[in-house]
Amino acid sequence: MLVAKVTSTVRKLYAEMLKFGVVGAIGVASDVGSSNLLWKYTGLSHTVASVGGTCAATVTAYIGNRYWVFRDRPADARRREMAMFALISLIGLIIENSFVFVGDRVLGFHSIAAANVAKFVLGLPVAGVFRFTTSHLFVFPEAAGAAGTAAETPAGSTPSNGDDALPNQGADPDDGFSAQSPTTASAP
Repeated sequence: MLVAKVTSTVRKLYAEMLKFGVVGAIGVASDVGSSNLLWKYTGLSHTVASVGGTCAATVTAYIGNRYWVFRDRPADARRREMAMFALISLIGLIIENSFVFVGDRVLGFHSIAAANVAKFVLGLPVAGVFRFTTSHLFVFPEAAGAAGTAAETPAGSTPSNGDDALPNQGADPDDGFSAQSPTTASAP
């Protein structure tokens, strides 16, 4: 039962990560295009132009995440969801663009190539891990009980692991493994 639950959770997370990656790739294309256009054709600093590109990618990412990656998640608190997405995107923006700032202002790498490496090779992966984790847990949390299955044993009963000689000694049937948000998880 535990192995099946862990396997199911990992499969679901893997599917979400793949979809999140596709949305992220589209967002990166938007970010690269916007940032490079702003770097090349405006008098904006690398950091400010990079922030503009990140903002364009953020809008793209919200639409993709809400309507494709996490479409099965409840949308009853849309204002809260948008506010959380904006906050997490802002933190991701700071993480991502701090690499551009350090490269440009601290290390003295002033070329567009250096800004691209700082942003997309160094900053984006770090910010991407942060964004996926926080989006999954806080922005688009699962509904309470959505991670459970109908085959689970009700609380209070003693489930068996399939071997009658070794019953599960009253352990929590959830075993603490789920893709469920900690904000909706039941207390032990």
